Amino acid sequence: MTNDSSTLQPNYASRFTQHVLRLYRTHTDFILLLILFVTFRALALAAFRPGGLVLDFSDFYWYRSFAELTHQGYYPYDNLWTTYPPLFPLVMIALYQLSSLLPPWEFANLWFTLLLGGFFLLFEMGNFILLYLFALDLTREQTGQSANSEPANRHSPSAIHHALRPAWIYAALFVPVYTLTGWFESYPLFFFLLSLYLLFKNRPWLSALFTGVGFMIKLIPLLLMPVAVQLFSQKRYTLSLSNGKATLKQTHNSQLTGHNWQFIVPFDVRRTVIYVAIFAATVILIGLPFYRMNPALILGSQQITGARQPWETVWALIDGNFDYGIIPLDMRNLDWTPGDAPPSRIPWLLVTGVAALIYGWFYTRPGIQWHKVRHSLAFVGFTLCLFMLWSKGYSPQWLGWILFFIALLLPNLRGVTYAVLLSVANIIEANFYFIIFPEERWLFAATVLLRTLLFTVLAAEFLWLIWPPRARLNRALNWSLAALVALLLLGLIPAGLALKDSYFEVRLRQSPYSATISRLQNEEVTGALLLNSHPVYDWFYPYLRGKYRFFMLDDYTPASDSVERRTTDLLNGIAAQTDVLWIYDADAATTTPAEEVLNGWLGDRPPAHIQDVDGGRLYLFILK
Repeated sequence: MTNDSSTLQPNYASRFTQHVLRLYRTHTDFILLLILFVTFRALALAAFRPGGLVLDFSDFYWYRSFAELTHQGYYPYDNLWTTYPPLFPLVMIALYQLSSLLPPWEFANLWFTLLLGGFFLLFEMGNFILLYLFALDLTREQTGQSANSEPANRHSPSAIHHALRPAWIYAALFVPVYTLTGWFESYPLFFFLLSLYLLFKNRPWLSALFTGVGFMIKLIPLLLMPVAVQLFSQKRYTLSLSNGKATLKQTHNSQLTGHNWQFIVPFDVRRTVIYVAIFAATVILIGLPFYRMNPALILGSQQITGARQPWETVWALIDGNFDYGIIPLDMRNLDWTPGDAPPSRIPWLLVTGVAALIYGWFYTRPGIQWHKVRHSLAFVGFTLCLFMLWSKGYSPQWLGWILFFIALLLPNLRGVTYAVLLSVANIIEANFYFIIFPEERWLFAATVLLRTLLFTVLAAEFLWLIWPPRARLNRALNWSLAALVALLLLGLIPAGLALKDSYFEVRLRQSPYSATISRLQNEEVTGALLLNSHPVYDWFYPYLRGKYRFFMLDDYTPASDSVERRTTDLLNGIAAQTDVLWIYDADAATTTPAEEVLNGWLGDRPPAHIQDVDGGRLYLFILK
């Protein structure tokens, strides 16, 4: 019997089409949301610059500047330090070189931003799909459906409905969109999530491979390894401490319960060795070409991090650093040596030891059912929170890692409240404190302490998904969170007043007309203030509106009128209101038609005061 390829191809195409249609019918709402999710982010990349109206800034500018060094023969891991593991600089430079094939636009970053942002968007789309898949697994587990059941039963309308809530919460969050337009976090986050998902699907070796890939983009995916060991281990031992004696015995997966002084430790040597070997082989295969370029630079990202002061954390507050994470070297300086860590008040060995003890305590608790998706996801969420609390530094774009697990595991009012508070604190810190209010250190301290508090509470929230609290504690947390929100809202009033005063003071120092404004603020003779420049008006009005009446010269004249008549009417109106006329001419070298009329109207009247200041000329006339 022979196969007719012309018959097989249509059958295959037909089956594929039917599969796609069935998939669409089953997950219609999510697919529609996914289309909007991707479109919104793609358009944001094309039409939005991060930083908003405060300042146009993002790491994309730094990425491009870093990639531009290749023009002069500088390459990371060869003759250039870098703060990133190899796979990100590789992508960064490749896409920059591709963007350089196009003539530059007035905004030089255009093509590079679209290419790099589009690359990140692929992974952000993957993150969103993985969020939905995790949510489906959670719903299936909650309803007792089997992972091996038929798709029609596994993805019931009820399960899909419940899985959509985390998806639309994440889709509506601001920080992931904002991060996509200026930072690279969606790239390593994807490999972190993919590795975790593969563990749930009993693909530990493939998970080890992608964990290695993720590790070569950002070090955080390494946090998955202890969870992986728990998920694939078929052997466990229970260490019991009782009456001053320690006993160790093998435990079956069905016997993961016990008292507080029992510690359950996974001990599957064969599988652990295979997993670690695959991870290590992946890291070595990726890293070896870069190591051969210049062995001294292969650990550059870790060495540079070690040489930085704590930044944007409670540890930074203790060390008195109120700045962002400054890199302590010129990346081209190969004479730089990492040396010792900068002086610190933090006993890092003790802090690390305490964090390790906390992690180890919960990691070995008998109550964790590692085969349950909710328990494992909750423990990963707890791990990320603990890592953020332990870490010497924090960058606002890191929040996306936590927000993913908030949307997935806490798709309720409490979770949304955490997400909103963290997002607002992020923007206040990054966009307002560092740029507008760098002298208001209390604002920095407030955002850092609030974030630290919320990360601590979130760590507890994730643990409570494993060990549910009593109803009384749950109600107390609800009221405590409501009280915190109310307190923060009330605090906006004194904070707003303090920031208003600070803003006025700082902007006066920065104003190109600060000397003129200060001169007029201290003047006892006040009246009308006549200006001929809108920018000058914008600067003068907030500071002087209480002491002067503002007027503007106008050179526009309709066909039925004249500049002379309109200007004369304006000046006569001023004279009818006050005898004191201050004039600030922003451009004394140029005389406009309205200014000619003003000069004629003043006639031979001498100024009572004249001063060249701030690039213009200040006059005082007494109109008597």
